[in-house]
Amino acid sequence: MLPDSTCPQYVRLRMLLDSVEAGSIRYYLEGTDPGGKSKQFDKLEPLLMDIINLVFQGAKKITCPPGYSNCDGVCVPYQSEETKR
Repeated sequence: MLPDSTCPQYVRLRMLLDSVEAGSIRYYLEGTDPGGKSKQFDKLEPLLMDIINLVFQGAKKITCPPGYSNCDGVCVPYQSEETKR
């Protein structure tokens, strides 16, 4: 079933996800050196994992949906290097 792309909640969800993606990358890149980037990443990862665990019910606990690969505990719509081996 395809989403109704005119539904206000669907449109809002897409906006939120776009913002999280762009903002997360920007926030990470604000680290001026490897240590700074590592600090930024360490702040982002648990917050993003909370969302991932909510929507996928924990990739380590269940099989990812058809068309997704489990890449280091997260379901992604592509094959990671570790799943290609």
